Amino acid sequence: MTKSRGNRPAEIFGYLVGDQSTEARITREKHFCPFAGKPCNKKSRLITFPFGVCTVECRGQIHTVCPHRFEERGMIENVPRVLEDIALHYFGNFNNTIPFAEVRLPNVGSIDYVLVRHKPMRAEVEDFVSVEFQSDSTTSTGELVQGIRDFFQGHDVQAQTYRFGMNTYDTIKRAITQLINKGIVYEVWNTRCYWVLQEYIYANLVNRYGFKADGFSPEHASRFALYNLVRQDGRLTLLPSRFISTTVDEVYQAMRNNPGLPSKDRFVQSLNTRLQAELSVRFR
Repeated sequence: MTKSRGNRPAEIFGYLVGDQSTEARITREKHFCPFAGKPCNKKSRLITFPFGVCTVECRGQIHTVCPHRFEERGMIENVPRVLEDIALHYFGNFNNTIPFAEVRLPNVGSIDYVLVRHKPMRAEVEDFVSVEFQSDSTTSTGELVQGIRDFFQGHDVQAQTYRFGMNTYDTIKRAITQLINKGIVYEVWNTRCYWVLQEYIYANLVNRYGFKADGFSPEHASRFALYNLVRQDGRLTLLPSRFISTTVDEVYQAMRNNPGLPSKDRFVQSLNTRLQAELSVRFR
């Protein structure tokens, strides 16, 4: 339990900051990521060891700040539970299904995971579905680095608050670019992609750009797999929420009809104000 509703690291190298168990201590000493199943590879120029902050607490809410956090293990050995959820949603079961990580998409980038269903007893693709993870980012990240530094110096970071914030707007801008670029490919291919993100980020898309609040169609190439992080048995656990689908055209129309578009009149008024201030000085 945290002692206040300030801003601080929530998980460091896979464990809540208040977890002082032997398992947590050994994992942190090794700078190991229990979600990815390998040493943490996040870097910061401000520290000499990996930047192992998985989630942060900001204004009482838990935010995922590393995409590997979505690789929390499920029932199948070494398989992220979100891939299990998506395999069940898309294929209906796990039969003849294998996940491949970091698959290159020529001329576009890479895909976090591709779930491949192969033909029985044959090394031949029967069907596949792409999976992308979208974590959030922070502002004033140096403050968050100070938090992890304080933690390893033995300070109680649960009693502290650090002056960082969430950069969700930048996260969304980057996500929309990928959603359109990759979504076009998947629509041309007539295949499907699931975008894994937390509920609050999708809510931001709804409020900021007018994305639809709910709705799912099997015909849509782009699907959102939404999750919450909840506390269970002294750990944070990914809890599936719902699936929503969309198309590139729907994304474009939402952006074009964005309810948050700035007013031209107000913009001109602000320019007039600056002109008045500038010219009054120049011609005084």
